[in-house]
Formats: sequence, C-alpha cells, structure tokens
Amino acid sequence: MKLLAIIVGADSAPACLDAAAIAATSLGGASVEALNVVVDPEHIVAPSEEIAFQQLRERDEGTAQERADAAHAAFVSWHAEAGEPTPRMEWWSIVGTEEAVVTQEAAKADALIVIARERTMDTADALHAAIFSTDKPALIVPPGWRANGRTRFAHMAVGLSDSDNARHAIEHAAPWLRVAERVTAIHVGKAGDPALQLEALLDSICIRHERRIVPRVGDNLGAQLVAEAKAVEADLLVTGAYRHNQLIEWLLGGTTRHILAAADMPLLMAH
Repeated sequence: MKLLAIIVGADSAPACLDAAAIAATSLGGASVEALNVVVDPEHIVAPSEEIAFQQLRERDEGTAQERADAAHAAFVSWHAEAGEPTPRMEWWSIVGTEEAVVTQEAAKADALIVIARERTMDTADALHAAIFSTDKPALIVPPGWRANGRTRFAHMAVGLSDSDNARHAIEHAAPWLRVAERVTAIHVGKAGDPALQLEALLDSICIRHERRIVPRVGDNLGAQLVAEAKAVEADLLVTGAYRHNQLIEWLLGGTTRHILAAADMPLLMAH
C-alpha cells in the first residue's frame, strides 16, 4: 500500500513527512512516495499569465531548480534524522504543473494524500487537485507541525454534519480511527439534528467514541468546529471538504475555507 506525500517546499517538508510517516505506520507496512513537482516556466505548458507569474517567483524564491534542490535536501535531512521505525519512503521529482502532476500521481496512490499547507501558489494548486481531482482523502498539516515522537494520532476528533462529504471523510479515515486511543464526535448544532445519524457509521466500523454537542455561536461554523476539536485536545480533526464547488464556497464564505483558515492542527478532509 502506498501513500502520496506532496512536498511543496523545503520549509514544510519535515511536517509533511512526519505526518506521512504516522499515517503509513498506522496502516502497517505502507510506503510513502514523496513527490516534489518542479514548476519550471521553461518546461511547462500553461497559460502565459501563469508562466509569467512563475518567472516572477524566481526573484524572491529562487529558480524552480533551486527550490527543488532545497526540497530534496530537506527530504534527505529528515530521512537521516528519522527514528525507527520509519516507513519506506521514495523521492520523486517531476517537472510539470502542480495540479496535473498531483492528479496523475494520486491515481497511483492507495489511501491518502498528505500536504503541508504553506502559503504558496504551489500549495494552493496541490490542495485543489487533491480535493477536487482525486478520490483520495487529504491529510493537511500546518507547515510548522511536528510529530514529536508520535507514532499515531492518538486522539481524533470527527466533525459531524449532514453532508455526504462528512460521511466520505469518516469512511476514508476508518483505518486511522480504528487505531486511535480516543475518538470524539463533535457536532456544532442541536441534539436532534440529522447530522448525529453519522454516529451510526462510527459504530458500524467498530469505533468507540465520545459525543460532544455544542450550540452554534456566530456565523463562522468552521472556526468553531476547530476550536471545539482543540478544546478536547484532539491530535487531528476529520471533516468533509467543500459541500459545493470551490468557487461557490469561496463566494458564500464556505465552512471548509473557514476550517482551513482557523486550523493549526492536522486535518483529514474528503470531498
């Protein structure tokens, strides 16, 4: 079984690789493909405005090759310092556009896409591809996050909503939920809401869990869900992503965008 870890930059590579190692270890014997997409304006087919933007990046971030070399050096350094047990990891560097390459390589992965969320165009494109162009869940981690000796996500929070995406996220997260020491199902709303029917799904995949129901406060549901997950000291939050397409969510201030903006903890999301 293979997981895909997308290395979008040298600074966030340790966070991405830490998360991928935990996810692979929890699956038992899974391997990790560490993918770095080299978005080189001299060797990609893209609209002229994107090529011009990529050329402008070189002034502040270095050339595409320099960024790729730095990412690879970060991978080598992480691997040299990683303790045991460490899942098998392979480095892949592919020239192309972020979305096209991520979509292509995700089709070869079995279970999960791992991304550290740097504030860059590469991250945005990789995340968009992972969520909208693949059938895989995405494990999204803050760029400065580290495992600090964890070998699994011991306490996982699950956001309950009445969307199919929330159901998909729980189904995809099942292998990691099963090995968690503690699972807390969180619903922001009322006790009688249909979203609570998702607890039956947790039961059906043999996951004992606690229930936490809190009334909604204000308009920012996403930020409140993240705050509740942090309040119970969860290591990771499982939640659906983008009930509608990304443009509609952005225009209407969607919950997923608010979750991503508020989260300083790992997220396991599925569309």
